[in-house]
Amino acid sequence: MIMSKKITKVLILSLLFNVTSCFELELENPNTVSEASFWKTENDLFQGVIAAYDALQLDGLYLGNLPVVLTGLSDDGTGESTNEFYAPFRFKIFNSNIYLSEYLWLHFYAMIGRSYQVIDKGSSIEGENVKNIQAEAKFLVALAYFNLIAVYGENIAFVDRIQEASDFPKRAENGELYNLIENLLNEAIPELRLASEYSEADYGRASKGSAQALLAKIYMQQQKFEEAEPLLMDIVNSNEYELLLSFADNFSENNTVNKEAVFVINFLHDGPAIESNFHVRHQGFSPREKLGTYGDIQPTQFVYESFLQELDVDGNPDPRLDVTLFHPGSTELFIDQPYSWWEPQFRNPEINTAYFKYSEQEFIDGFATKFDGGTDFILIRYADVLLLYAETLNEMGKTSEAYNYVDLVRQRANMEPLSTAQPGLSKDQFLEQLKHERVVELSGEVTRFFDLKRWGMYNASNAIRDPNFETFVNGRSEIQPIPQSELDLNSNLIQNPGY
Repeated sequence: MIMSKKITKVLILSLLFNVTSCFELELENPNTVSEASFWKTENDLFQGVIAAYDALQLDGLYLGNLPVVLTGLSDDGTGESTNEFYAPFRFKIFNSNIYLSEYLWLHFYAMIGRSYQVIDKGSSIEGENVKNIQAEAKFLVALAYFNLIAVYGENIAFVDRIQEASDFPKRAENGELYNLIENLLNEAIPELRLASEYSEADYGRASKGSAQALLAKIYMQQQKFEEAEPLLMDIVNSNEYELLLSFADNFSENNTVNKEAVFVINFLHDGPAIESNFHVRHQGFSPREKLGTYGDIQPTQFVYESFLQELDVDGNPDPRLDVTLFHPGSTELFIDQPYSWWEPQFRNPEINTAYFKYSEQEFIDGFATKFDGGTDFILIRYADVLLLYAETLNEMGKTSEAYNYVDLVRQRANMEPLSTAQPGLSKDQFLEQLKHERVVELSGEVTRFFDLKRWGMYNASNAIRDPNFETFVNGRSEIQPIPQSELDLNSNLIQNPGY
């Protein structure tokens, strides 16, 4: 991200401390930044929050593996290659897979730990931007826990302050972490700047809209639609965000600053190798491990068929299909090769598509490398906000009003307004249609995993859309096991049921 150019690797390492298992090095180099010499100025605090943002670009998170994992654990993705993801995506093998059992846990807790340094140390630092910087750190804590709860459940390590070497965090009770992150975001929202108040050099920092959207998502996961509705309405009425004219421009480097991005992981392109300046999504989301790609995750047949359900106003397939998927009708190239070249490479003839979003087509010349990954990953997109707002309005009995926000998204895609195509839907019918709208607009963007859980669809019955769920065990597979290494270090933690 742009901000990571402002922080050195030395500083990042000096700020690092263990997450839940807590240890410290005894030796201190007098020539490097230390705990005693740091945390004195507003700029120190700013560099501290940059280190927290930097965690988002770690290998286990949005550099590449988190999107693979959460897509594979939902019904919009499957791992067909016989690699380390094949069994876990079928809910069979768990603690032996480092990406599922440790990386997500360790890296999100690292982000929580770095953020709490900023939150706590900021109380003794003066400056006009201190409260905004602390609010950004609160947003990052909430974002980390939002993901950790979804993956591991609520009964995980409760960290709400700087951890010392002797600390062994307690096991969170049900509702405790939700209360914590709701409070953090409610404190952060009044202190955060609007997106338009940041300079282009600060693109990627959390804004008021980012925090409102995240808090709305957190409320919605708990079925608190009344609390989510005013937050989403405020974002819509803020005039801070807008849908881009081109759906495709969200997934390429064409836009330095994207007005549709509510919160974005802002990767650098071709920056110094010591910085987290690339991602490997385009290698993981690919047909197979060919031409430098990894082939870790492919879309399910359910996703492809969702795009075939309806034609646009001109009688053509939904134009989002060609942007989202590399499919039998694609005229685009994937790593300079046509679909006909890739078709024999698919391992499963029933899974004959790949994700095309974020595939870096303009920046790969015949061979994929991780250094080509410069496109920002939009974690919260305004189209997502509009569809969430429609969902909350529908849940509140305002279905006729909810149509307006679905229509905005559909019309950008040259689809007939839903209010014309399917007027007068009941509350339940509208929700079913909204589920479809979210698939064709947001597939492959790490939203489906959370959607399934919110809708009560994350269970074995999902095998109708994704055969991988045939081996889903109700009562166990809803959450992943707590890493054994953490259980060994912290006796306060208890393994999740069924593991």
